[in-house]
Amino acid sequence: MPGTPELFALRSDAWQLRIAPSLGGAIVDARWHGRDVLRPMPDAELSARNVRKSACYPLVPFSNRIAFGAFRFGDTQYTLTNNLAGIQHAIHGVGFQQPWQVTESEASALDMRLVHTPDEHWPFAFDARQRIEIDGDVLRLSLRIVNTGAEAAPCGAGWHPFFPLDTEAGPTTLATGWAAMLVTDADDLPCGSVSPSAFGALDDTVVDNCFTGWSGAATIDTPHHRIAIAAGDTLRCAVLFRPAGQPFFAFEPVSHANNALNGNAPPMHVLAPGDALEAHMSIALQALPATFAASFGNRRQA
Repeated sequence: MPGTPELFALRSDAWQLRIAPSLGGAIVDARWHGRDVLRPMPDAELSARNVRKSACYPLVPFSNRIAFGAFRFGDTQYTLTNNLAGIQHAIHGVGFQQPWQVTESEASALDMRLVHTPDEHWPFAFDARQRIEIDGDVLRLSLRIVNTGAEAAPCGAGWHPFFPLDTEAGPTTLATGWAAMLVTDADDLPCGSVSPSAFGALDDTVVDNCFTGWSGAATIDTPHHRIAIAAGDTLRCAVLFRPAGQPFFAFEPVSHANNALNGNAPPMHVLAPGDALEAHMSIALQALPATFAASFGNRRQA
């Protein structure tokens, strides 16, 4: 599907969003009072339809990696075709690589639908609905995934939002709670778990790990604003990704552990025919507290 995808705009007094339904149901950019909350997608990457450079995309019907694209479910062994060049695992589901159809569009909300039939990338049928909505200073995201096949199927959900790091303006910090960090091996697969340590400034952090037992809430303080992330009970884990030398990080609320289909916990949900999995998350914005802003300004002048 060559060429720049059609964009849908959501606007309010506080927010301005652009969404590309045909590009994996992805958010292209999201600004709050004129400032980027999510990492904006460069025009060249948008024209090239490189969804992984977007601001946020849905993770449907699984998150992160399935080791070497192989797993057993029930009495059947499955092998998936790898979906990203240079990566030896199936990764991030199929929703971000398929066009979503707009079912309803309003000034402050967009509803999209993806109907998946079994193929070499995912052998189970499903019907997914995604809603992106502005509610005051809050951006709300929701997913509902229905098993439309004749047999039980594994299912997961989540989102992959990217956040910018403005290192010249000052540090960005993350405050959240989780029970364990999954340690990864040379193949980027979980091979154990440890008690997580607190992170300092994300600007100085290099990490790409899944955290289990996530509290469902996180606060990100940037030099410009405070971001409060909240998620429903379905999203029991979070992946924190900050590559070395890059001016961004990703904080991904997800429903299951990396490589869950090969034994890592918590597992993926299992849906009977006709059953649904629902997931919700919100991104709430507020100006920095005066005490924090004053402290931050003093640090910059020191």
